[in-house]
Amino acid sequence: MATHYKYYKYDGAIDMQQRTRKERRFDETEQALPDFSSAVSPIKSVLRPTDKVHDILSYLGKKNPFPRAVTAEDTVWLLDNTAYRNEKTGQWEAEFIAATFSQHSSCPIIDAVSAIAKKIELDENDPNYPTMEERAKPFIQDIKPGTQVKALHGDSPPLKLGPGGRNGISSDTKTLPDSQGGALLPTFAEVPKGADGVKEMKTFYAEPEGWGVISDIDDTIKVTQTSDPIGILRTTFLDKPEVCPGMPELYRFIQSLVQETSPWFYLSASPYNLYPFLRDFRQQHYPHGTIILRDSSWMSLPGLLTTLTLGTEDYKVDRMEKIHSWLPKKKMICIGDSTQSDPEAYGEIYRSFPGWVKVILIRKVEDIAAIGIEAKNEPGRFEKAFKDVPRDVWHVFSTPAECNEIIQDAVSKPSSRLYLIHNPIQRQYSIMSAAKRQKSSKDVPYELIYWPGIPGRGEHVRLALEEAGANYTDSAHIKKGLELVIPHIDDKNIGDDHNPPPFAPPILRHGDLLISQTPNILLYLGPRLGLVPDDDEHPDALYKVNQLALTALDGLSNEVHDTHHPIAVSLYYEDQKDEAKSKSKDFVKNRLPKYLGYFERVLEGKASGDGPWLYGGQLTYADLVLFQCIDGTKFAFRKAMSGAEKSGKYVHVFQLYDAVKNRPRIKEYLDSDRRQAYSMGIYRHYEELDFAETIV
Repeated sequence: MATHYKYYKYDGAIDMQQRTRKERRFDETEQALPDFSSAVSPIKSVLRPTDKVHDILSYLGKKNPFPRAVTAEDTVWLLDNTAYRNEKTGQWEAEFIAATFSQHSSCPIIDAVSAIAKKIELDENDPNYPTMEERAKPFIQDIKPGTQVKALHGDSPPLKLGPGGRNGISSDTKTLPDSQGGALLPTFAEVPKGADGVKEMKTFYAEPEGWGVISDIDDTIKVTQTSDPIGILRTTFLDKPEVCPGMPELYRFIQSLVQETSPWFYLSASPYNLYPFLRDFRQQHYPHGTIILRDSSWMSLPGLLTTLTLGTEDYKVDRMEKIHSWLPKKKMICIGDSTQSDPEAYGEIYRSFPGWVKVILIRKVEDIAAIGIEAKNEPGRFEKAFKDVPRDVWHVFSTPAECNEIIQDAVSKPSSRLYLIHNPIQRQYSIMSAAKRQKSSKDVPYELIYWPGIPGRGEHVRLALEEAGANYTDSAHIKKGLELVIPHIDDKNIGDDHNPPPFAPPILRHGDLLISQTPNILLYLGPRLGLVPDDDEHPDALYKVNQLALTALDGLSNEVHDTHHPIAVSLYYEDQKDEAKSKSKDFVKNRLPKYLGYFERVLEGKASGDGPWLYGGQLTYADLVLFQCIDGTKFAFRKAMSGAEKSGKYVHVFQLYDAVKNRPRIKEYLDSDRRQAYSMGIYRHYEELDFAETIV
């Protein structure tokens, strides 16, 4: 239950909003813009008799007995949402938002466009004039109250959304069929031919625990200039959407650390009229997430300025309370800026639900045109807004890169604490070595050092980095990259003050840390890249994932290599061809089915959890290792692996292989030039070794 400390509420944000509106003459700009939402709007005079009936019945909301159906002349928007598990039933639920309005407007669009053009001083002959017309259209289209939208979600019966209320928007909580946490599933509007709009939405399935992110949009991730009315009009109706510098990189970094089942919420004071515009912007630059907007400015251009500058704190707190009701066990990261009331809203939600919010990041907007008044950046403002919020929870930043270490420390903190509890003999060592380890946690790219020209063992590291979207360099793709490898394995290299010399590639450098050996590198990267389940839910998960990765590397990498070099790696293949045939025949007959059978058993076991993954119901680096091992073995032993797949004995193994292969980042990587072809490395194809024994 929420504990509301209303007496903590800092009213200074409201005062700053009022001062900003006065100093920037918001009222003057609003009065110059047309408002078609009033009762005397010309819409009323053009309604047909049936429309008038639907208009009257829409006052009944969901109790409307005769909802209006979508027509071919309508525009329908289905908004992306987030599914959560009902705490009482355990079933998936989600709030579905739909908006319906006419493709046409009974209001003169020329009036709206001309008014905007006049305020931003844009000539009608300007080549950007059509852009303004297109973006202004959702503000003046006739809304369609009382409309019911049918939508198709998977194989379930059609969902009935609505009927909508007076503003043409409907909100319905629906029970959904079971799915895997982290899944992103589509829903399609079932509408007549000719109807347009955003007819496909996506539902993200968020597990109850783990991390989540709540982010503002305007002047946090997108330049909007919310403290300047002319700036708002220009950035909304004319300018190409511009990201706030460094924020896409920060969000990719956060996404690489939190689990793939972590939901993102983009909570903005912008009106719903801007949904398609903001959705496209989010898809181009930021992680997928649910966009939550205000519904108070339909058919009202002045309403755009009002919603962005008045009542934003109460609105955002109300929406965050709803998110908390869906996901009360999550650990939330809240990100906003200093132009509006984000500090006050996040401070209040922290006090209302102690322990729910773990990190608060406030972007300090330093452009006066954007912030309106300098008082918004005064330290005293933040101190009051975050009263009784621990100082290590909230952070004000100017450069997004400042936040990387903050986020990494916060995300890794629970696992580290639990590790010390389970391993008391390590407590003293962990404390003593914390400073040294921290050097490897700085905001620096990972450096993979490996032989150019072959995937080899370095491929396991690449797949982990690619899946996480990590920032890294690869000597295999650097000119004269071989010169980066040789010095490390030179017999005169004795290491440095902190790192012993590596024996052989792959080698990973991260800050001051230099380590080698594929399993060791993955052991280091796994928790940092979110490729190991959280210890809170799966104690000692790292060691179990490592066990699975080691097994795959033993049987489907090392042993595969030994089939073509069974005597000595210093000899040519041609010098040991007969022995290679014997080794390969035994591998195909005995060893290959043994390892495939083992992983099939793992995937059938309870510890693997839901979905196609090896452990904990989520993708781990062990899945990536097994994928690469299967892929390489399919290249080397084509006949045997084809027979294994067709046999039906290893269904789950090959399902995992396909699931990894079709992950968006992995798929993009495999199709790119960064993926090197198999040649003379671990996995080689020799026709004389490609036996086709039946696998039993």
